[in-house]
Amino acid sequence: MRKESSNQILSEYSLIKTSELIALLQQECDVEKRANWIRTLGERIEPKVIKLLWDLRNNMENEDPFIQYEIKLSLRKVTNDPSVGIDMFLDNLSVFQIQKKNSQAPKILIDSNILEEFLLRNKTTINQDVTKVVEWVLSDKINPYLGKNGVENLWSRVKNLRGQEYANRLIIEILSQFKVCDIDLKEIDMEKYPTVNIPTIIQIECAKKYNLDGIITLRDRDFVSSGWPYVYSPALFLEYVESEDSDLSPEFSKEELAQKFIDKKREKLSINWKEEPLKNNLSFEDKLLLFQGWRIKKFEVLCTKNDLTFATVILQDRFGKEYHTESGFKKGSINALFTAFDKALSHIVDIKHELKAMYIANLTPGKEGAVTAMVVVRHGEEEVIRIYSHENIIKAYLFVYVKAIIAVYAPHEYPQDIYEEKELMSLYKIGMRDFRKLNFSKVDLSDNEANLSESILVECNFSNANLSGANLTKADLTRANLSKANLSNANLSSANLTEVELDKNNQTLFEGTILTNTIMPEIKIAVSGRSRIDKVVQLLEQIDIQKSKCELLAVHSMTTPTWWHSDLGMYFWEVSKKYFKRYSHKKSFYTS
Repeated sequence: MRKESSNQILSEYSLIKTSELIALLQQECDVEKRANWIRTLGERIEPKVIKLLWDLRNNMENEDPFIQYEIKLSLRKVTNDPSVGIDMFLDNLSVFQIQKKNSQAPKILIDSNILEEFLLRNKTTINQDVTKVVEWVLSDKINPYLGKNGVENLWSRVKNLRGQEYANRLIIEILSQFKVCDIDLKEIDMEKYPTVNIPTIIQIECAKKYNLDGIITLRDRDFVSSGWPYVYSPALFLEYVESEDSDLSPEFSKEELAQKFIDKKREKLSINWKEEPLKNNLSFEDKLLLFQGWRIKKFEVLCTKNDLTFATVILQDRFGKEYHTESGFKKGSINALFTAFDKALSHIVDIKHELKAMYIANLTPGKEGAVTAMVVVRHGEEEVIRIYSHENIIKAYLFVYVKAIIAVYAPHEYPQDIYEEKELMSLYKIGMRDFRKLNFSKVDLSDNEANLSESILVECNFSNANLSGANLTKADLTRANLSKANLSNANLSSANLTEVELDKNNQTLFEGTILTNTIMPEIKIAVSGRSRIDKVVQLLEQIDIQKSKCELLAVHSMTTPTWWHSDLGMYFWEVSKKYFKRYSHKKSFYTS
């Protein structure tokens, strides 16, 4: 009797429009009539009906059990219909998608592989990180986006494993949580991504089109050569957002966020930027920046059977819109690589430099040991010298050349690199003596075979360096910065210290420093006490008086000339008379 009545009701309602049925259902409170409306809607395979039944299913706690039964039955009927599939959902996104509550939260593209891991894999270590990312999505802490291709792939994968009904229900839920983004392949300039696969390119372009703040993916390595830096693995993302100082407020900067992720990576690798030269180099290799916003996108070297080498270099601008790809075909790999680089560089600047010399030295022993490369590049009347250490000899050659090029065409765009004692001594041991204008601040040569005799150290920076015991005989330190450097027991015989910048009191010059025939700069030495006077005497005995600029200053705390009649004053006067003739050409005695 009930079945016959139901069929009669369905027949009567068949002429009513769906929108009218929905309106009647929303206004109806009678259990029997509501059940009839729901049963009737269950026969209509339309997007807005499916969405309505899904919403009723998610909010049926206060419904009568009979109504709950009809909702579940009708929803199962529509989601199991053969005509209901991914095409219907994607063609009617406006029906299934809702506006997220937290509109000010960062907009993040979630790779579909994250959802695949969450939905299809059993509980594993990687699934734990993925689950937490999904929890962030569901808690409205981020605004999640999903690529259209990702939605299609996910639906197909789930359908094959668990059936169409389950896949349809899953997509309805996903569309209620994620905003789907899409881009036409015709809109993408594929030439901008010569080394990136198509799925990765689509995600990057979607992120740019929708002005997203980042991408979370299990394929973060695929994005390395894309030039788009705002890509994170689930583990790295969680490591930051779950830390005490995390900030995903509306005011956050995705550039700052990306930099924090980079810092986290470095911290995770336990990189101490002040200890090893190879580790210092990573900051440059992370981006391979040139100047004026350009960077090295990619380079490669291929050896052929006929002893020739083919090299390619790709330069990219800061916006990822312009590329310059050039190749070199030479006998040597370095020659081919430099040729390709110079040809690509010629698109940016007028080539005015000349490679004068290159040197290579073992930094650590072994076939796979690190090396230090040194390059001399002439630009006009000046020469630029740079050094670089790397475990890969080709990279050592290329990166040191790039560093020199930056110094030639953009000398003020980046700070000068700080080099290590290992690099300095390695090159010296192979006979390389010219280190002019290099930065060796804070090097410690006290425990090394610090023989830098006859080296050219013009305008080098040795501030705060420990040169105790170093052999600097005949070294040219003209205009070098030795402020706060430890020169105790150092041998500076016949060295040239013209215009050298020393610390104010030059205390370490009195601690066994050898200055025989040293060409000294103008220095001022405060004399206090008999023992200090003796040390000054020992110092002056070594200095080349004819070539150096020296002044004697008598400094005392007395306010009257009677100080000169004291024992100390008389002793100082005797010393002064001894050197008066030697300093007669520029004598100067002061009291205070």
